[in-house]
Amino acid sequence: MQKLYYLTLLLCLTLGFQAVAQTNTFNELVWSDEFEGEGAINSTWWGFDLGNGDNGWGNRELQSYTNKLDNVRRSAGNLIIEAKKQNGSWTSARVKTQGKFSFTHGRIEYRAKLAPGVGTWPALWMLGESITTKGWPACGEIDVMEYVDKKPGIVQCAMHTPSSHGNTQHVGFTPVPDATTAFHVYAAEWTENEIKFFVDNKLYYTYAPSVKNASTWPLNDDFFIIMNIAVGGNMGSEPTLETGGLKNGIDPNLTSTRMEVDYVRVYQQFKGLTLTGPAVVRPSAQNLTFKASRLANATYTWTLPSGATLVSGQNSPEVVINWGNKSGKVKVEMQHNGQTYTKTMDVKTKMVPNGSSFLIEGFTPFPGTRLTPSGGTFEMSHHQDALRIKYNVTAPANLPNVVYELESPLDMTGYPVLAASVKTKNKSRTVVLRLDLIDAAGKVTGGNQVFSLSPLIDDGEFYTYYFNYQPQFGTGTGQVDQTNIEKIRVLMNYGLFGSPGQDSVWLDDLRILPALPASPNRASHVAASLAASGVKIDWQDNAANEQGFNVYKASQSHGEYTQIASLSANTRTFTDAAGTRESFYKIQAYNATGSSDFSNIATVAGVINSTRDELLAQQISFYPNPAPQKFLIAYPAGLKVKAVKLFNTGGQELPLLVSFHPSEKTTVEVQPVTALPSGLYLCQIQTQDGVFTKRILLQGQPL
Repeated sequence: MQKLYYLTLLLCLTLGFQAVAQTNTFNELVWSDEFEGEGAINSTWWGFDLGNGDNGWGNRELQSYTNKLDNVRRSAGNLIIEAKKQNGSWTSARVKTQGKFSFTHGRIEYRAKLAPGVGTWPALWMLGESITTKGWPACGEIDVMEYVDKKPGIVQCAMHTPSSHGNTQHVGFTPVPDATTAFHVYAAEWTENEIKFFVDNKLYYTYAPSVKNASTWPLNDDFFIIMNIAVGGNMGSEPTLETGGLKNGIDPNLTSTRMEVDYVRVYQQFKGLTLTGPAVVRPSAQNLTFKASRLANATYTWTLPSGATLVSGQNSPEVVINWGNKSGKVKVEMQHNGQTYTKTMDVKTKMVPNGSSFLIEGFTPFPGTRLTPSGGTFEMSHHQDALRIKYNVTAPANLPNVVYELESPLDMTGYPVLAASVKTKNKSRTVVLRLDLIDAAGKVTGGNQVFSLSPLIDDGEFYTYYFNYQPQFGTGTGQVDQTNIEKIRVLMNYGLFGSPGQDSVWLDDLRILPALPASPNRASHVAASLAASGVKIDWQDNAANEQGFNVYKASQSHGEYTQIASLSANTRTFTDAAGTRESFYKIQAYNATGSSDFSNIATVAGVINSTRDELLAQQISFYPNPAPQKFLIAYPAGLKVKAVKLFNTGGQELPLLVSFHPSEKTTVEVQPVTALPSGLYLCQIQTQDGVFTKRILLQGQPL
């Protein structure tokens, strides 16, 4: 593994804001909108109330709220809310963070220049999120600032609770002579016991009822933020200008007015260093933002992984980074009031495929910590560079499965086809397999079609199965995010079609492709048997698109194979007139686009199923060899030998006397019933795992 070097960035700057929380209680900036940029406001944080509301939002107001840029926009670093009169009707805007951001306890600051004009009513305030369940006033209302220009130079705050609402008695006033011509900071500090109201950090009203219950203190849950300009209404209307019994007392010469908000900030008590930013990124991603807790009089040290470069942020606890190609850690160290705080964030680089075939997992090294079984008994091991899953399922209805967590999230955009190389011998005849994809939100592919490994190829060699998930990603609320796949679930002997049993499967690799391959699937279950002349080979055809088959032959199971025949499509048998008991065969399908993988290897003496079987066969020894007719076979402990047979080179089976030594469970004695001529013979050993053939030279007379 390449050594990971880190670039350490010293971003040490004392924070300075035009106005920061002047309290030791609420010293961490946890949320803000500085309204930088131009045009529409940030929809991540802000939504809108629209229309006339119920009877003028319950206050007999005249305006109709819109989300048009004429009424609400960002401009020159400020939020502009503008009320306009057109054709005798007023439009305005009311923005809110409902369902997007809310908080309990803290300090909220609005730096604003208020809207002038007799008959107007700008407000900076908050409502309880429980308004949708409890209604108003049970949800509570905190009016941080209200201003009516019919009383110029006076701003007020107010509390609305079930015990006092409408014409509430919980109101505070303070003079701000230039409220409509200069920016001021309007703030409220909310604790478990009281709410204090400030202008430019000067306290002018405190709400702290002696008895706190649902009627007087509906303030124990989250509140969201609201800003608006109302026109007319019960509070804004100037009585001397009203007509027709309506609350329409507005300066007749007024056609527009605006409130400008420089920022909205929320502070809470610092309890520990936080670090936020994207946990998953694309390779070489640009302009990534990472933020640490923002405290006054703090200094910061940032450490970035190799390949990541700093774009900006030297002057704040917020950095912008261009990422590299590898996963790594972003670390921030903060020093504040003599204390040092450290936070580290793991950032994974998303796998973005390329090429005609992209490897997700080759199971080397073995990802043991990322495999999670459930619903059955599973033994997982690393076997010949593959994942071996040995299972025991007693209740298929429990959906027994193994979930494999990818090392990095996978973007399958343009690569919707999963290829899985799987092997099983299916000795129990119970193996049923299915593969599902799971995204970062836990949503699982499914629907009418699923990736069932059917027909199941159980010839003891790896077979590659393909499935196109594109139709299974879905749409709408149930959509699986194909850009952020985190897990693959392997269901085993599951559901209605599963059967209790125990068996093993091997998973060699997982790949994704842009489309289903055009080359044919490989032939399987190749078997060889002696024919009247030569060797007959049979196999199963697993493709509908081959143009033919090529037959290959070798003198050793894993030696050099030579093509001996080319056959037409849909052929399933071939006789090699020159074949012998010691010949080995494999089949390859082909078409104009390419060739399949090779089939399993077949020989008259049995099917060589895997490298493991070959290694095991090498551990079976004959002695003496050459043998004077009678000989012994030694084999590893734990290997169950079912039968021993002897053949001459012509393929004729010869009668034997076979006896297992009772004191030696790993030794068997073999003796021909009648004396055999000296020469080479083939001894076949059948075990619970396969069939092995070994050569032995017999000579002389029996002992």
